[in-house]
Amino acid sequence: MYIFKHPLFLLIFSSFLLLFSCDDDNSSKNSNNNNINNDAGTDGDVDDADITDDIIETECIEAEGTLNQSSDTWVDNDNTATISASGNICSRTFSHQSTQGLRDNNPSNPRTYSELSGWPSVSTNNLMFDALYALSLEETRLCSVNAIEDYAYNNGQPIECPPGGCFETGRLWKFVWTRDTAYAVDLGLAALNPARSRNSLEFKVSNLRSGGNPQIIQDTGSGGSYPVSTDRAVWAIGAQQLINYLHGDELVDFINLAWEATKNTIEQDRETVFISENGLYLGEQSFLDWREQSYPFWTATDTVQIHMSQALSTNVGHLRLLDLGAWLAKQVGETELGNTYEAWAEQLRTNIDEVFYQSDFGLWGTFTTGVLDRISVRHFDLLGSSLAILSDIGNEIRQDEAVSKYPHLEKGPAVIWPQQKDIPIYHNRGIWPFVTAYWLKAAKKVKNDKAVNLNVHSLIRGAAMNISNMENFEVVTGMPWLDDGDYSGPVVNSQRQLWSVAAYVSMVHDVFFGLEANPDGIRFLPFITKALRNNMFAQSHSLVLNNFKYKGKVITVVVNLPDVDDVDEGAYEVGAIKLNETDITHDFISYEQLDEKNVIDIQLSDSAIPGKSITLETDTSEYRKLFSPLTPVITNVRVENGNLEVLFNANGETTDDITFNIYRDKELVASNLPGNTTSWIDTEVSWEDISPCYTVEAEFVVTGVSGNPNVSQHAKPRCYWGEGYERISSVYAVDFISNGGNFVDNHGRQHYENWGEEEHTITVEDFTASFTGEHLLQVEYGNGAGNFSTGITCVTKKVDIYEGETLVGTGYFVMPHLASWDNWGNSNFVKVDLESGKTYRFVIYHSENTINMSDFEHNALYSGTGGSSGSHHYVNISELKILSLSGIN
Repeated sequence: MYIFKHPLFLLIFSSFLLLFSCDDDNSSKNSNNNNINNDAGTDGDVDDADITDDIIETECIEAEGTLNQSSDTWVDNDNTATISASGNICSRTFSHQSTQGLRDNNPSNPRTYSELSGWPSVSTNNLMFDALYALSLEETRLCSVNAIEDYAYNNGQPIECPPGGCFETGRLWKFVWTRDTAYAVDLGLAALNPARSRNSLEFKVSNLRSGGNPQIIQDTGSGGSYPVSTDRAVWAIGAQQLINYLHGDELVDFINLAWEATKNTIEQDRETVFISENGLYLGEQSFLDWREQSYPFWTATDTVQIHMSQALSTNVGHLRLLDLGAWLAKQVGETELGNTYEAWAEQLRTNIDEVFYQSDFGLWGTFTTGVLDRISVRHFDLLGSSLAILSDIGNEIRQDEAVSKYPHLEKGPAVIWPQQKDIPIYHNRGIWPFVTAYWLKAAKKVKNDKAVNLNVHSLIRGAAMNISNMENFEVVTGMPWLDDGDYSGPVVNSQRQLWSVAAYVSMVHDVFFGLEANPDGIRFLPFITKALRNNMFAQSHSLVLNNFKYKGKVITVVVNLPDVDDVDEGAYEVGAIKLNETDITHDFISYEQLDEKNVIDIQLSDSAIPGKSITLETDTSEYRKLFSPLTPVITNVRVENGNLEVLFNANGETTDDITFNIYRDKELVASNLPGNTTSWIDTEVSWEDISPCYTVEAEFVVTGVSGNPNVSQHAKPRCYWGEGYERISSVYAVDFISNGGNFVDNHGRQHYENWGEEEHTITVEDFTASFTGEHLLQVEYGNGAGNFSTGITCVTKKVDIYEGETLVGTGYFVMPHLASWDNWGNSNFVKVDLESGKTYRFVIYHSENTINMSDFEHNALYSGTGGSSGSHHYVNISELKILSLSGIN
């Protein structure tokens, strides 16, 4: 049964869940609910400025067709959305109502909105389509503000935007967030309002408090943000799109700012989160940033594991940052550095494909889980897959296959696959319109008509039934709220979510009118499927985009449709194109070719692009087709009768439903073990010489939607460190030589507390190695500066390893928040080769690269630790561990 929750109940419920389950990019946002009234569609104080500073009115062109509608409906199961219209083309007023219950009883039902003077509009002879485009622009206007606010900044008081304003993130979210802004600018806002897009992106660039070194800001997040989260790199996706719409001095100024921020961010990330072992970057998934929603359960309160993971989406973000850096470098005359970034980008493209691609699924896996388990999990995410295709990861065959094989449900594709059991609805079990829009762009790229059809319907249905561009939906029902006991949700769901608004704009601009721009010009290559033409636009002879602005010039695009027929397979080729009644042979039109007012006339050809397939599941009654098994648990790795024995359990999963697979050091070493198996003997490993590491996954015996069984997350890896753990050596705080901090015995440990200022060091002298080969260094630490889900004070320190005066290794210890100073955790691992019998010195200290987000001017207004009180790098350190991956003495 679907029910509406009282807004106060939802606030309390959502805040409670978020306190334990989300990163602060979202938990900060959620707390804004305390200051939000049910605005019934008015949305409070917004900037009423026009979409551009200079309005050039053009004569509107009405689509040709056989029907002039005054009303239209969209039916979804038992619910109906209805549109009625009055007024003339380009200035129509729409009344929009829905019989579906609305989340938080918002917006008003019916809701009235209009096509606005100076803004684009569409005319298609499909009133619902036209109205929902007008709705997306109305909600763009409502997200256009002159001040932003968030409880975690400036004590909740407004922060003024630069002249020209900026974009807030949604009805419930009143701040500017890096990833939300970048994706929304890329999807549509750069084209609609370059000035406001620029202000919003520039807000997320900051100098250090000490001055200079501007970098892209990583928002508050898991374990204290950077470098647990590193997807600030996706800022480049929005910036590159914005560059396509800036002109003259505005373009030059933005290039200069973007170059400095991009270069410094690239260099910082290359030093601290790039791993040469497999050529990928560390850090949390982009957007999928509530840990238990998409990661294994054992990372929720151990976020250093997320830092050590490598995510498909975030690595594509770093790729796009390198692409942008290479282009910017050449614009500012740094050709040699541009060539370096270009080479790094091409190598990263190859590495992403090699590490993440799962040939049996025909998809890229979503992440690797860490240093001890560097194999990609057999879980998948829609945003990462979309960005991979759009960023030219893999060859055309793989890109085409990914679109056809990613599982779709009737209401649209889930943002993760498979779903996680016993987890509330949000990213898990969720459709997110902005990700759907990226998938649409990917489907258009590979010319998959069926994927385009389904995802177009998904976006239209969501906006039509909810009278707003919602944040998300439950994946099976498509509802904005599903009552499912402890797992009800979506846990949070905002109206006019900025990237969802931009998603609808993207669907219209990028798919139906085929908008593409680069710094030198623009083109329109529509992708209209035969099914959409024969059904949604059956009464149309043409589709028209009126009054589109491009660098101060105005373009009207007319797409002429072939006749309706009875074949719904495939899509139409683009035929002849005219600019201002003159045939053009090159589809990219330069800025110089355009007049002040322009008409681009496009004829779609009767010759059709062949139809393609998608993976669609219409029977959702079998939960094992939708969900993954619970994550197994490894309890021990020990010697048994001369061989290593791995002990594990199903963690409560029904054993008759599953089989197990076991991996050792990235290699599959056992598969299809019965679900009641509790141990496995490894007869092939030389455990006397190495310290092997194992992980286990479960898979359902029932075949999933994709044609393969749904597979669990990986168990937390466990290694063999010797029967008496003799391959792990520890040096305790009592034996440290510390410059700074206080040696104390509290919080259950002897340790150095208040340690971490720039001049502080910890030195371990005269450590004699017992084994020869690769070792892992790790510190036991405390960091109570914030909880697991929030903040800006994840601490990073550098460690140098010397043999005598020779530097033999170096790396960075990352120490995320642990919620309380009484909690102790282990840092990430730093790899170094040591030789048995030789003596080493370890020095831990603060270097110029050990920044966190508290170091930036942007966070001087942050209300928590590391904000107005200044940058914060304090941790407690109790122990240095040296773990040998070798058993050779």
